[in-house]
Amino acid sequence: MPEVLRRPRFRLIYFGMAVSLLGDASLLLVPGILAKSLTGSDAAAGLTLFFFTLPLCFSPLFGYLIDRVDRRRLLVVTCVLSGISLAPLVAVTGPDTVWLIYPVSAAMGCSYAVIFSALGGLLKVILPEHLLAEANGALHTTRQGLRLFGPLLGVAVYTGFGLGALVLFDMITFLVAAGVFMMLPAPEAPVPASPAASGRWREEFWAGARHLSADPPLRRAAVALCLMFALAGATESLIFAVIEHGLARSPEFTAFTSTAMGLGAIAGGLRSATTIARRGELFAIGAGIGLYGVAVLCWVVPAETVVLGAMMLAGAGLTLEGVARTTLLQRRSPGHLVGRVSTAFESLAGFAQLLSLLAGAVLVSLVDYRLLLAVVGLTVCCAGVYALRGGPW
Repeated sequence: MPEVLRRPRFRLIYFGMAVSLLGDASLLLVPGILAKSLTGSDAAAGLTLFFFTLPLCFSPLFGYLIDRVDRRRLLVVTCVLSGISLAPLVAVTGPDTVWLIYPVSAAMGCSYAVIFSALGGLLKVILPEHLLAEANGALHTTRQGLRLFGPLLGVAVYTGFGLGALVLFDMITFLVAAGVFMMLPAPEAPVPASPAASGRWREEFWAGARHLSADPPLRRAAVALCLMFALAGATESLIFAVIEHGLARSPEFTAFTSTAMGLGAIAGGLRSATTIARRGELFAIGAGIGLYGVAVLCWVVPAETVVLGAMMLAGAGLTLEGVARTTLLQRRSPGHLVGRVSTAFESLAGFAQLLSLLAGAVLVSLVDYRLLLAVVGLTVCCAGVYALRGGPW
């Protein structure tokens, strides 16, 4: 058993997150599939991720909250509210109610921004530094690995029992996760008080962004990842075009592409801690971005085996990048700032991805999707090279 899993408090965090993510994974594809099925539009499907990403642009607000309150209680409240926010999906019955999908996607984006940033701050407090990469690897591997059966489970429940049954299942997982997080004991050491806690609100609010820009490794990682997200968001619309035009499949085939990503994610997650220990976080970030860029280039091949193999490669790359990024943010941020540094980064990446999602939703109906994939893939590879040039410090 890995050393980090022998820590009781981490086991609680791991179980709570896994239960919540099981429901999330089962619901992951349904908003896009539902929008595509009811409207016939690739853009409508891609816009579900646009609204999911929108709250990330305002995530510094969440970071300020994360660094000011008990992170355990914040996780409990967020999980309960996340479950409640799914209820409007059951009212989506036709093209005239498709709009309800988008506020639900936005609420889930808020949930994502708070939960994972709060968990990152909590892990920094309860774990020694040498276990952070191992802990992040376990969490990210589980999160992405649920793509193995989560999407297939979701599509099966959706087609067999209806949208209401799937929404209820996801709501229950959030409530169970809230119960698990309630069982967490107080951390051994409290989060240090911010030196700006005397009332300089603006200084506190922007402290995370200032730290991110002042730290050279964090700054290089942010530039590389923002460059990737500035174009990679378009793939959310492009994948539907690949499936429909390149593979001549229905939108439900995304369940299989997501499962392939899960297989790759497990491989990437299992090797992430070792890669970080040997080569450093920046190298792992660059390698992960590069793998994703190569995978996008492979999507132009109109063959199911190639596309599914590329999705495995994409899963490995994204998980490696995600583990390295989270570990880098934790290690190079003081305890009282980790929430704000994390959400400052999420805001930059979210804004870049938001523009990319909008562009992709528009361009997918105007430009040959293969040309768009080539541009996206090559640019993402360049972003990976930029991060790799930073090397270990």
